[in-house]
Amino acid sequence: MPLNSSKKDSKGRTFKFQAEIQRVLDILINRLYKNREIFLRELISNSADALHRMRIVQFETKDSILDPDIELGIKITFDENENTLTISDTGVGMSYQEIKTNLGTIAQSGTLEFLQQLEESPDAINLIGQFGVGFYSSFIVAKEVVVRSRSYPEDSRGVEWRSDGSGKFSVAYVDKADRGTEVILYLKDDTKEFANRFKLESIVKKYSDFVGFPIRIADDDQIVNRQVPIWYQSDEVTDEEFNEFYRQVSLDWTEPFHRIQLNVDAPIQFRALLFLPKQRSRMMMTSMYQDYGLRLYSKKILVQEKAKDLLPEYLRFVFGVVDSEDLPLNVSREVIQVDRTIRRISKVITGRILDELEKIDEDKYLEWWEQFGVFIKEGISQDEKRRKKLLNQLRVRTSKSEDQLIALTKYVEQMPDVQEEILFLLGESLPILKRSPHLEHYRKVDQEVILFSEPIDSFVVMHVTEFQGKKFKAIDQAEAEPFKDEDKEEEETKEEKEEPEKDPFLTHLKEILEDRIIDIKYTDFLTDSPCRLVNPSGTTAFTRVLKYMDENYVPQKKIMEINPDHSLIINLNSLFEKDPESPLIQICAFQLLENQELAEGSLQDPTDMIKRVNQLMQQALGINRNS
Repeated sequence: MPLNSSKKDSKGRTFKFQAEIQRVLDILINRLYKNREIFLRELISNSADALHRMRIVQFETKDSILDPDIELGIKITFDENENTLTISDTGVGMSYQEIKTNLGTIAQSGTLEFLQQLEESPDAINLIGQFGVGFYSSFIVAKEVVVRSRSYPEDSRGVEWRSDGSGKFSVAYVDKADRGTEVILYLKDDTKEFANRFKLESIVKKYSDFVGFPIRIADDDQIVNRQVPIWYQSDEVTDEEFNEFYRQVSLDWTEPFHRIQLNVDAPIQFRALLFLPKQRSRMMMTSMYQDYGLRLYSKKILVQEKAKDLLPEYLRFVFGVVDSEDLPLNVSREVIQVDRTIRRISKVITGRILDELEKIDEDKYLEWWEQFGVFIKEGISQDEKRRKKLLNQLRVRTSKSEDQLIALTKYVEQMPDVQEEILFLLGESLPILKRSPHLEHYRKVDQEVILFSEPIDSFVVMHVTEFQGKKFKAIDQAEAEPFKDEDKEEEETKEEKEEPEKDPFLTHLKEILEDRIIDIKYTDFLTDSPCRLVNPSGTTAFTRVLKYMDENYVPQKKIMEINPDHSLIINLNSLFEKDPESPLIQICAFQLLENQELAEGSLQDPTDMIKRVNQLMQQALGINRNS
């Protein structure tokens, strides 16, 4: 929603908050009252972000910077008499337009989804940082908030933002000599406790001890936070301190799932501290998600905030830092993309992450897989060099696993000796797959089939041809043949069925359905179902990929296989022998076809099917349409 200007006065212009901002304010003020100290964590986090960006500006721009030699740091001051608290930094600052936009709208996509989560979540603390609305937690403790800022260019002007959180804010130009931003909170009567040095220092140490910039309180030159990078003092750091650092780099205020530390000396020298989260955010799964990448440091100096080239894209859920002694301070983004050192670091940390996943306890891993398995599958379809290692981490559901995930390696171990292929079935959902007629024969011979129900699975099986010497095989392909276990196979003989083109009944059905199918034939794969639809050779995964990628995709024709022993087929054949021109044969033929299309999710237009079902019900009830 755009900002709406409502008036112009001597103090500048007054604007209305974006409607979603007002909802955020109401939720935060009411929900976080008992945890109100987190406002300081959020404001310090914003300052640290501004300082990080200023450091990058200093690397990239040498001229025309305001206050080029001023220390990058954060200062907290308070006035007990005036009941005010001020958090200031020497970061990049904001221009008039930036302060109006940044503090008046939620620019990030997914706003409505976030608000719904915020309203429903029992712990809003875990969400506010993820969507960049932490600034508004200021109103939990303040009756009025004033932000004064000046951007880093020498010719910039000071600007002031002011609001009491009631729905409007004003923006005006002001005199401000130095670069950076200061947030002035006019505390409420019941929040005077925050105008106290001991209280402020305890909050800083609790939440912001490892912020990579000095934090000072009042006019004291003493630095309150430890500041020394946590990845350089790992032996002295507690689990809780590691977890707090994770919260700072991820804006996820829960504990991480797993922590990885590296200190590599050869062939390159670097340190890394990496975290795997417990839960994925919904934003990670959208095509618009670009807020990922590790923090890249050179000799403890940040050179890139979001270094996407340090990990393959399918590991974009990993948070953390990498610090290399072999990387120049003035490295540019373009150089990073092709730098040999970066490629070597990426190879090492990617391999280490995948190795660590293999070491995790299976029960714990399965919980994590439910959240992040889709990323591993993405890697299987993209990363040919590491595909074998990624396949070791693949977990699947099968026709015999009863909704339990099992390792692909376990599936292969359980295969009978005579089975030569890894059998799988792709579908829209597990319930649909479990009821698929394609499984009937394999249940009869007690053979396990992998059930793939996610869109990404089609990409996986399209790129994977074999595993541990066993080829992958779709059981809904026309040429698929089940293995024969001679010890279990019943000694029986059946009359050989006539070829479809020689069978009058099949020929008639094919003439009826010729525009909708490739061919029709008998099959002995089915036990309980009257028919099934099978794909031509090698097209199963490819056609599903096309369906997901092209909204206008028209499903290809399939081969229809019918069960000659099913009562419906037997009776339909008998009707054909008695009355080949019976209209009921055509009705049933189309209904058999579309029943399967509906079950597989490929029925394009159900209109005719509905009419046909009504006709069948009328005939079943003996209703005369003209009566």
